[in-house]
Amino acid sequence: MLNPLRRFDRRRTFISYAVRDLPLSLAHLERLRACDEFVFLDYPQRWSTSAQRTIAEWVRSADRLLYVATPHSRLSRWVRLEVATARRCGVPVERLALL
Repeated sequence: MLNPLRRFDRRRTFISYAVRDLPLSLAHLERLRACDEFVFLDYPQRWSTSAQRTIAEWVRSADRLLYVATPHSRLSRWVRLEVATARRCGVPVERLALL
């Protein structure tokens, strides 16, 4: 069965960020969309098994994961989960260091 997230012809980028860095991540999302990229950006939610599954599916269907590296994201268990999932599935991880 075809993955419905794969229907787009443009590059798919998943942005992995800490909730405290949402304004920075939204700015990058808009820049990527201006370049005609399809961007996955999960909004803050509760830690749950279904949320983990959904995010893992988004990460697996991405062409790359953009890791917004900040002091907050280094401590985020969501970010660790997303980066680990990408690496496990062979999705390239690109690190964007922001201080």
